Order: sequence, then structure tokens, then C-alpha cells
Amino acid sequence: MSFMDIPFMNEVDLALTYDYNLAPARFDRSLVSQPLGSTRWSLGTPSAPGRDRGTALEVFSRYRDHDWIVNSRNTADEEVVRVVASLAGFEPRITHRADSLFLVQDMIVAGLGVGLLPAAWPAARGVMVRRLRQPEVILRSFAVTRRGHAGWPPLALVLRLVQEVAGSA
Repeated sequence: MSFMDIPFMNEVDLALTYDYNLAPARFDRSLVSQPLGSTRWSLGTPSAPGRDRGTALEVFSRYRDHDWIVNSRNTADEEVVRVVASLAGFEPRITHRADSLFLVQDMIVAGLGVGLLPAAWPAARGVMVRRLRQPEVILRSFAVTRRGHAGWPPLALVLRLVQEVAGSA
């Protein structure tokens, strides 16, 4: 999906969005994206004894028969889950969509599936955050503006403040 496919994008001055290194966003030429930062993501699973090491493909393979939880507001989570699962040799059964990391953890604890969580996210009781490497899953955040609009003083101020906060995070 291109950001210009979003019906209201021609009416928005600033969008804060994200993608993953394994599922990059496609920005229309009429838009300018400014990177804000990145963070490693892991696979959130029910806590259980067993191996939590291995490549991302090995970790995903161990959960091939589980239901999968992805984000309800952005397709990037689903795309990266499908990419890594495909590299591991299976198609994930995506059964739930949630827009809150707290809700994703609650769903994992309830046995409703597994899903992506930030590697540094404090895991809830009953959730294990399993490291993904080879390939790593990296979420990248962006500030997106329409080309030529970032110089407008109010927008320039907001962009500067967002970049300062992102730089200190």
C-alpha cells in the first residue's frame, strides 16, 4: 500500500508512521519521509520452558501451528510476519488484529496466539519475548510530509520537536 492510497493523505500536513526493514514502506514521490528512529522487535509467545534461541526462522517455525496476532491499523506487522514465516516455510494463520501492545500481551497470555513485540518491551507475566535474528526484525519510524510543505513555520516547529524527542529516546 502506498501512503497516497490513504484517502485523507492529501489533507494531512504530517503523518507519523512506521515500517519494518523486512517490509519497507513505499512513499509516493509527492511525500518526504524523515527517519525518526528504529528499534528491534521480537516474537511474543506464552511463557513456557524450551528453546528461545535460534534464528528468526527457527523461532517462527516453532510457532507455525499457533494463531498469529498483528496490528489492526497498519499492514507492516502482517507483512513482516508473512515474510519471515514464508522464509521459514509456512503461511501464518492470522486470526487476531489489535492496536495496543498491552492487548497483544493480554491475548498471548490468554492463549489466543503469538505476535510481534518490541525487544525492549517489559514482558507481562506469562509472556516471553523471543529474540529474532538472522534476519533481525527492525521497526523504523518516520515523519512524513508533503513535498515542499516542511518549511511552513508551524510544521517546521513540530518536525523539529518530534525529531528532538525521537533523538533523545
